[in-house]
Amino acid sequence: MSIERLTTNPASGFSDAVTAVGPGRLIHVAGNVGFGPDGKVVAGGMGAEARATFDNIERTLGEAGADMSHVVKINAFVTSLEEYGDYATARSERFGDKLPASATVQVAGLLVGAHIEIDAVAFVPDA
Repeated sequence: MSIERLTTNPASGFSDAVTAVGPGRLIHVAGNVGFGPDGKVVAGGMGAEARATFDNIERTLGEAGADMSHVVKINAFVTSLEEYGDYATARSERFGDKLPASATVQVAGLLVGAHIEIDAVAFVPDA
């Protein structure tokens, strides 16, 4: 099994394509927002919310026997492209050189007043 990340521009912060070959399983993580431990959206804008959202995704993946290195695709829904840089920084911090394929879409609004929602797909190889 292998995961190959194809990146034409590493400075972009995401892979242009990710292939996963071999026996394994896909995990589809539902859309998450930046809830903190108190069940409320964290303060601090899109960057802080993105970090909390990635924490929540990471926790969910852990429960499913995976981690962030298994993520092959994320979709981010943002309420303002003006804060995109804050999200992109949080994404790069979280994934390092294991960049997933990524899409970002501006939307009119999100539940609970969140600024960003992210869903993910991970591939976990059979042991």
